[in-house]
Amino acid sequence: MNDFLYPDGAAALGGPFDESDPLAPTELAEFGAIAFVPNSKVNVRAEIEEGTGRMVALSFDYQESSLQVQAFASPKGESLWTEVLGDIIANLQAQGIPLERHLGPFGEEVQAEMPISSDEIKTVRMFGFSGHRWLLRGVITGTAITDLAIKTELENVFRGIVVRRGEVPLPPRELLPLSLPEGAIVPKVM
Repeated sequence: MNDFLYPDGAAALGGPFDESDPLAPTELAEFGAIAFVPNSKVNVRAEIEEGTGRMVALSFDYQESSLQVQAFASPKGESLWTEVLGDIIANLQAQGIPLERHLGPFGEEVQAEMPISSDEIKTVRMFGFSGHRWLLRGVITGTAITDLAIKTELENVFRGIVVRRGEVPLPPRELLPLSLPEGAIVPKVM
């Protein structure tokens, strides 16, 4: 079992978790298909798709780093991450983007040097975790790539996520629906 402590002092078991897991944390911030253990050191942002206004991801910001998470439907009893990771790698290689594959705390992952502009490159780390009929993908950017303390903080956020897949049939790779908690303030888009 993979026990750890959140920096705020709350004990938790290693996740991410399915909502049906008896070991899943229960004191959670609810965002539809993704719920998570709150951490007072980490800011949370909803990522909204331009044009549709649909929430497509959650980002957790800590110091100069960010963890973006998305939950997807996957077939029962199958791990979708290997297939998704293969597609990510093929896409990056087709664009000539330098990458490294390695084994991380959640399994196989990839780190890539993504061009932001003609003279700027951003390092990103992409990893996934397959659960019961769902896949949770994480992307870390910023100083957490090399700073162990910041990396651990964001990985602990990922471990504290509970995925609420629901029973609605969805095709593999379909984004699971996210929603803002009741009473959340939505910033106006200018």
